[in-house]
Parts: sequence; C-alpha cells; structure tokens
Amino acid sequence: MSINLCVETLNTTLQAIARQVELFAGVALKAAVDLRGSLESLTGDYRWENGPIAFSDLQATLLKVLLVLLLGTCVLIGYSWSVYGQVITEKFVRPSTLKEIEELKLSVAKLKLPKEHSPRI
Repeated sequence: MSINLCVETLNTTLQAIARQVELFAGVALKAAVDLRGSLESLTGDYRWENGPIAFSDLQATLLKVLLVLLLGTCVLIGYSWSVYGQVITEKFVRPSTLKEIEELKLSVAKLKLPKEHSPRI
C-alpha cells in the first residue's frame, strides 16, 4: 500500500513539475514572439515571415523542447557541481608536488619511449 502511495505522490510531483516547465517554455515563447513584434515595428515594412524569427507550430514546439532541455541541463550541471565540485577541484586543480613530478619522470623513463611519445614534463 505504501509503495502505491509513493508512486502516486511521485507521479503527482512529476506532473506538477512538467506543468511548471511547460508554463516557463510558454512564457519564453511569448517573449520571443514579443521580441519579433518589437523588431517588426522598428524595421517598418520589412517582412519577418521569411526571416529568422517566424515561428510555425513545429518551430514553436521545437523551441519549447530546446528550452526545456537547456533548462534541465543547466539545473543538472548546477546540482552536480554543488555535489561534486569540491572533489573535482581537489582532484584536478591542485598543484603537483616535486615528488610526484619526479616519480612521473622515473616511470616514463622506465618505459623507454621514443622522444616523440614521451610526455613533456
């Protein structure tokens, strides 16, 4: 019984999130259309139907999908960085010590690689 309740709650939450994302995409599309209208009023007789800001239904849908994907990716990157940012920084940004550099030089020397394949340390 509790699993069904959890699944139902999860579905309700996901539906609410989807509605909010769709609302955001609709606002972004309206802003783009308003921008087109502003540009059209500034340019006078220039026709935008064949221009870069004319939206068919398919283009509007694709714009919404693109905005949702872009927003979702940014949110996931931000969350991932908040969780793993410190680990990444410590792993890749910290300076190497002289001991580590000497160990690397010795390990490369043992391989007896030709000069063009040896790392530049």
